[in-house]
Amino acid sequence: MTDSNALLPAEAARRLGVPTRVVIQAMYEKKLPRVRLEDGTLGIPADALENFEVSAS
Repeated sequence: MTDSNALLPAEAARRLGVPTRVVIQAMYEKKLPRVRLEDGTLGIPADALENFEVSAS
């Protein structure tokens, strides 16, 4: 996994059309996979967004 294939949580949230906190919560609950980027932050593989469903709560 290269950094170019990983998205920061804010970018993933923008692409999904949800608040960033929803993506961060999904990462915490392990509903979205996490990858550690070179700078130490956590990202989400871009292809993981295809299978992610936002719960209507």
